[in-house]
Amino acid sequence: MNESRLKSSTSLASDTTTIPQPQSSQGYRPSPLSNTVSDKSSTGHPATQKDKLRRTAKKVGSVAKSLLKRYWFLVGLAFVIMLAILVPDVARQHGYIAAEWTIKWGAVIVIFLISGLSLRTQTLAKTMVRIRLHLLVQVINLIMIPFFVFGLVLLFFHVHMNLNSLLLVGIVIAACTPTTVSSNVVMTKNAGGNEATALMNAALGNVLGIFVSPALLQVFQQPMIDATPENDTSNTVDGTIDFVSVLKQLGITVLVPLFVGQVIQWIFPEPVAKIKTKCRLSDVSSVCLLTLVWSVFSDAIHAGSFGNVSAIDIIAVAIINAGFYILFSSTCWFLAYLPFPQWVPGQRLFERLRYSREDTVAVMYCGATKTVALGMPLINVLYQKGDPGQVGVLSTPLLLYHVEQLILGNIEVDILKRWIKRGKEEAEKSEMPAQRDEEDLVQDGSATRIGGSGLTIPKINTNFKDFDGSGTQLGGSSLTLPGTPTKEKYNRDMADTPTTQVEITISPPDTPTKLHHHDCPRPGPNSD
Repeated sequence: MNESRLKSSTSLASDTTTIPQPQSSQGYRPSPLSNTVSDKSSTGHPATQKDKLRRTAKKVGSVAKSLLKRYWFLVGLAFVIMLAILVPDVARQHGYIAAEWTIKWGAVIVIFLISGLSLRTQTLAKTMVRIRLHLLVQVINLIMIPFFVFGLVLLFFHVHMNLNSLLLVGIVIAACTPTTVSSNVVMTKNAGGNEATALMNAALGNVLGIFVSPALLQVFQQPMIDATPENDTSNTVDGTIDFVSVLKQLGITVLVPLFVGQVIQWIFPEPVAKIKTKCRLSDVSSVCLLTLVWSVFSDAIHAGSFGNVSAIDIIAVAIINAGFYILFSSTCWFLAYLPFPQWVPGQRLFERLRYSREDTVAVMYCGATKTVALGMPLINVLYQKGDPGQVGVLSTPLLLYHVEQLILGNIEVDILKRWIKRGKEEAEKSEMPAQRDEEDLVQDGSATRIGGSGLTIPKINTNFKDFDGSGTQLGGSSLTLPGTPTKEKYNRDMADTPTTQVEITISPPDTPTKLHHHDCPRPGPNSD
């Protein structure tokens, strides 16, 4: 009877008790009890399932918030375009808010006033002497790109490309605008490039653009009108350009606010820096830019200009713009970094002309980007006598290029950041001394290097032959024993004194080093 009870209790214990497994050498193995609890928690308890959903929703919300914070301008761009489609009477010319004054004058003045407050005058002054670098950026941005695009558009006209003529003219207008003021500086900084170079060329380019961009369009206008197909002349803009009016309006809305902002920053640098950070002036400038887009598209929707532009034309312009940005950015990289292989002759010349990787990044972002802040007022001034709706169509290539350069530029940030980091690692590796396995002494005839360290001791020739009674100089070094006794006195009096304190001063060519050695043993009487 007792044996049967013992067996039953033993079997009961085996059903309810699990002997923990010993830990293996490979790592910890969880107990079956923990597995049982986790299985129960995942089998659908209402509270646990709700927690999982809450955590998932929190994670999705965090990712959405991060993406919105990073790409809020693109979201805002889509919003203002939809707003212009739904209520075009609000932001159009002579509309509810009088956009011809509140936006096309007021918003532009605010943008360039903020730009003047943001550009650091002292930093720009230090980079002004780099004339060759600035000349390279401006030649690419205001000469090479406009003439290349102009020639390509003429080719499109001659081959009768099935694309709206206003969009082709808009592509040329976009190519004639200068570089951006803010986005190129931000992307240069994020990629680890030379921010000062970007700041200098952003300011210089926008000042030059006031004069160069209208002049370029005046040169390109008549050839484009002549190349336009006869059946599409209704979509062309053939009004004359009032050059003086262009310079006057752009000078008031761009140059004067930029100068005023620089003066304010120069007089009150610390308050301006606090206000810029606290009020987030860069975001204010982007919001003003969105209002410009809103006003331009409101005019286009109100005039019905987009009825002549098909979705295929928009897609074609987007593809052309993407190809332009990649081509222009690659050209800037090639001309600044000069990545010629070693077998090409003239490597010394290339090394002298080659810019650093940080400068190359600044050239890429300043040379390939185009500004909407100056392009929009330029289009409004140049074509203000024509149909207001045509301005929306003419602005479409520039708006698309601006959006695409932000997307592609942010993709380039990570690539260029790794490229700069790799260059720094290669430079550090080339400067690093060879590693040694033990503390050996390497003699080069003039100095002694101890082990793999950077300690180098000049050669010291110990020679005690000459005693003049006043001092002894060892070899070619500056080691001097002041008050050294004569040889007879040395042999008689100093034989019983084995040690003394000596100050040794070693002066290498570059870094003076003073070493104090105490209790240095004296040489014997017969030392030579």
